[in-house]
Amino acid sequence: MWYRWDTVRFLTIATDGYTKVQYAAFFPLYPALTALLSHIMPFQSLLLSAMLISNIAALGMMLVLYRFVETEFGIETARRTVLYQAIFPTAFFFFSGYNESLFIFLMLCCIYALRRGAWWFAGLFGFLAALSRSIAILLLLIFVCEYVRQHWPTLRAQLRPLNLKALFAHIPTLFPALFIPLGLVIYMLGLTVHLGDPLAFSHAQVDWRTGLVIPGMALYQSIEQIIIHYPLSFSTPHVLIDFGFFMGCAALFFLAIFSHDRFARDQWPLLVFWGFALLYAILWPGVPGLPGQGYDPMPSTQRFVLEIFMAFIMLARLSIRHPRLHLSYVLLALPFLAVLTLQFLLGYWTV
Repeated sequence: MWYRWDTVRFLTIATDGYTKVQYAAFFPLYPALTALLSHIMPFQSLLLSAMLISNIAALGMMLVLYRFVETEFGIETARRTVLYQAIFPTAFFFFSGYNESLFIFLMLCCIYALRRGAWWFAGLFGFLAALSRSIAILLLLIFVCEYVRQHWPTLRAQLRPLNLKALFAHIPTLFPALFIPLGLVIYMLGLTVHLGDPLAFSHAQVDWRTGLVIPGMALYQSIEQIIIHYPLSFSTPHVLIDFGFFMGCAALFFLAIFSHDRFARDQWPLLVFWGFALLYAILWPGVPGLPGQGYDPMPSTQRFVLEIFMAFIMLARLSIRHPRLHLSYVLLALPFLAVLTLQFLLGYWTV
């Protein structure tokens, strides 16, 4: 039942490697670990190996998330954040043969290390995250932002008056940041060897009916499909869910900046990462299919929201002040999770 959709592609890569350009959209760390574990474990099942990796990573992800939020926001916020992410309607991907939990675990480890000033550990986890998902390149942005935040008094003194020698002295400390793009470069070298195209991971998006557009077009296309083109089609509820989840995440982003429960001033690098992640999500909408058919203007948004852990932190902060929000979320999320999990297990398109 779990052998569905992208799980099939990950396991095909684990078995045969990158034999088609369309598979280049799936980054190599997860299938590589799956193949390795299947050779080590006695059961030698790729599917079981993939799900075992996902479940172990999900456990690690929740532990790191709890520790991170507890350090930054307090115990009660940490408890609610982990709960809200664990029961989110698409949280079943954490335990299926997808790389969601592995990527979020590595991303959280990277950001947690950054907040503690452990630059080399942050670079290492960022390197591994870049071998898991393309969006990991945004970790380079938060790396630089966090370094600037922690060293701003020194940097400001060196900028006025300008002291180039002192500024260049920061370069060795920033060297671990290069590990993040290094992960992508290594993958590109592998694609060059196997497919003859270092940008195959980008070119493969055509096969999955996505393409780069101006920001906002995906939102416009979603509204257009819901209201005008295909209001009664099978795909419209799916598009509505994608659109709703994205708008909810975006609303929480603005609340994290302007509301009474906004993030602290020294947490601005988290907001920068969150903002660019939202922008990243709407730069790659789906493209229309045949005339008269519905399509997915915001593909994989339901999974993407899972990765924006800052949204769950903000939701937790709001729910502490507004207890009814906590109850409402739990009562809505749990049955929604059950429905989408059942839909996935029955082989219906979920995201």
